[in-house]
Amino acid sequence: MKIGVVSQDDTGVDYHRLLKPFSLMEGITRCQGINSDIFEMGFDIIVFSRILPVLKQKEFIRELQKRGVYVICDIDDHWILSNTHVAKKVGDSYRTQSIEALRYSDEVWTTHEHLAKRIEPLNANWHVIPNALDPDEEQWQPKDVNGNKIGWSGGMTHFHDLMLTKGCFTRKPVVGGWYEDPEWHRLKKSFPAEYVRAMDIWNYGRIYEMFDIAIAPLTGDKFNTYKSNLKILEAGIKGLPIFVQDMHPYTDDAKGIYKVANWKDAIHQAEQMVVERIVEDGKDLRQYVIENYNLHEVNKLRLERL
Repeated sequence: MKIGVVSQDDTGVDYHRLLKPFSLMEGITRCQGINSDIFEMGFDIIVFSRILPVLKQKEFIRELQKRGVYVICDIDDHWILSNTHVAKKVGDSYRTQSIEALRYSDEVWTTHEHLAKRIEPLNANWHVIPNALDPDEEQWQPKDVNGNKIGWSGGMTHFHDLMLTKGCFTRKPVVGGWYEDPEWHRLKKSFPAEYVRAMDIWNYGRIYEMFDIAIAPLTGDKFNTYKSNLKILEAGIKGLPIFVQDMHPYTDDAKGIYKVANWKDAIHQAEQMVVERIVEDGKDLRQYVIENYNLHEVNKLRLERL
């Protein structure tokens, strides 16, 4: 069986949903971009994230299917962005293509059932394949905890999420993922923190080594409820406890996960945590992540579908 994975860029989404999972499998061809040449490459299955980068996507998918290719669309969050999302205009311009990809693909993979139920009216052939991490990968080895520094790691779309914690700290937190972008400069002007530059997708987990307690604030808009629990996985596999917004997608219950209703109180609690408690929580949460979100195990779900 010949499988093609369509991935344009080395983004976080592609890393978690395509590049890393399929790098652990045999017989996979990565297609960086796509054109009509793919019709002659003899693929049995094509997997892509969200949309295919072609002008006439519906016709392209139909032509692949006509040639006996099974088409799988993988999607990790909702296709309708919140009004405050920094990529709202861009996201809206791709909304039709996202819906079209879901509707005409043979099946859809997604991160959890909450999002799958929104996909169902467009394509009833959905399958949940949760995000997962490879505990053998170098960037996901646990850090040595020796303090109680608080930090966050993520992308530039989280301005409003982080602002939920503004004024809650008595000392600067670490904010990782910074790069030259207007949205990051906007955040830096508004949110006092120790900013750490972004790293490539094969190393970004090392940002978690720069703090001891992770936080994951999240505004309560509808779009955010369809995100995944990835931040729990990232912090946990690094051996760090994490304070998360008390809302979906942070529904996991395990030692080392603290559900937050009031960030002022939560940050105060985190700042008072002793190293021994942090280490104990972190070890337990790492074990929980490895037992429930081990990429080697989750990949078996992909292989069942393939």
